[in-house]
Amino acid sequence: MAKLVLIVLALCAVQGSFAMVRRDAPAAPAEEPNFFQSIMSIKDKIEGVFQETQQNVLKSLGFQSNEEVVQTIQTNTNQYVERLRSVQGVIEEEVKKNSDIFEPILKDLNTKLAQTTATLSEQNPEVVQKAKEYQAQVQSNVQALVAEAQKTVEKLKEDTRVPTENIQDALKKLYDYTFETLTKTANELKPKN
Repeated sequence: MAKLVLIVLALCAVQGSFAMVRRDAPAAPAEEPNFFQSIMSIKDKIEGVFQETQQNVLKSLGFQSNEEVVQTIQTNTNQYVERLRSVQGVIEEEVKKNSDIFEPILKDLNTKLAQTTATLSEQNPEVVQKAKEYQAQVQSNVQALVAEAQKTVEKLKEDTRVPTENIQDALKKLYDYTFETLTKTANELKPKN
């Protein structure tokens, strides 16, 4: 009987030790920001860079000639237009593939992209002569494009059908290219020490 009690006690001790083992579940991986969160983050950055670019144009006119400032703006704007055309091509291709889904959502953005690339490609000699006015013209066109892109993002958010990766990628590139171009322009127009 004593042996039986010892065996029972030993089993209880062993079971008790197993019962005491506690494992915490592994931490859930950090959630990646979704497409819409990424777009909103970039949009916020773009708004800040708009202001910085505008201020740097004004500051740069104190140490650079009007022509140098205009040339910087023009060069970066031309590169931006080329990048916008690639985004526009992707959007047009996706609209062709899924016109029933994307035509109503992307039509206004596509129109605004075409208008913006056309306007930014034009050389208005009177406006280009004055750096401040030229920057204001470029900036208002870019702001209108970003506003239209934001409307499109909101429409996509409301639509229960998930946008294709190509559409998401094109919209993200539009925002990225806008941010990169404005940042580059602002940095190039900073006073050099």
